[in-house]
Amino acid sequence: MTSEAFPRTVRRRLGYLPGAIAVMGKWEPFLRAHRCLEEVAARAAAALAISEALEPPGPYLLSAEGHLRGQPRAGCLMAAEMLVDLGSRPERVRCCPAANQTSVEIRVLDRMRRELSAGGLLMLTAGYHVERTWHLLQQAGADLGPAIQVLPSDDALVLEALQRLPVARQRRLLPVIERGQRRGIGLAPVALNEMAARLGLLAPGVQQMVARLIRGGDSTASRHESVPMFQPDLGRPAEDPHPQQRE
Repeated sequence: MTSEAFPRTVRRRLGYLPGAIAVMGKWEPFLRAHRCLEEVAARAAAALAISEALEPPGPYLLSAEGHLRGQPRAGCLMAAEMLVDLGSRPERVRCCPAANQTSVEIRVLDRMRRELSAGGLLMLTAGYHVERTWHLLQQAGADLGPAIQVLPSDDALVLEALQRLPVARQRRLLPVIERGQRRGIGLAPVALNEMAARLGLLAPGVQQMVARLIRGGDSTASRHESVPMFQPDLGRPAEDPHPQQRE
């Protein structure tokens, strides 16, 4: 069961208790859809593990990926459905279908937590994505609010959180986290993509153009600032409030 010691562990590790935990998106048109979705599910399971090990009602669970090229609907809605399928309380989930690249996603998530007055933000992603996300956080600097960090979905803090949960929840969440990890030759296409994205850090304009070309969606500041956050109705199949304009 939940231990009173875990919040202290989180505060010692992060420097704060997260009021919001973000499931970062993953969608690349050149990768197999099921692998992208397995990664998102791993991030969702990791977010739930930490949330459930903290004191109730737990942090808000956020997602901000837009409706990208080839997706059946906005990535944030698919992440929200995964969260609820894995046992999240629907009233704690919030979506904002605005981001088509990580730099935009970070800013949208920061805006969401501010609108919720949620305090610290923790972002869950894949291990290969953590370093670049940290670079983007450092670039954004003072434009972001305080207390924002990123961890991989298989981080030691996630595994410790799992140990604090009932056995039934461990058996539900741990296989999802493990299935979403990329190793060996399966990491090669992602590594090439990450290498190109890191080069894009030197030229944000080029990165935005490439994101628009490959993923679709709009990365302009005026666009993502105007997209509202909402609580999806997950009692029925989620509808996409911002359907992608096919090109």
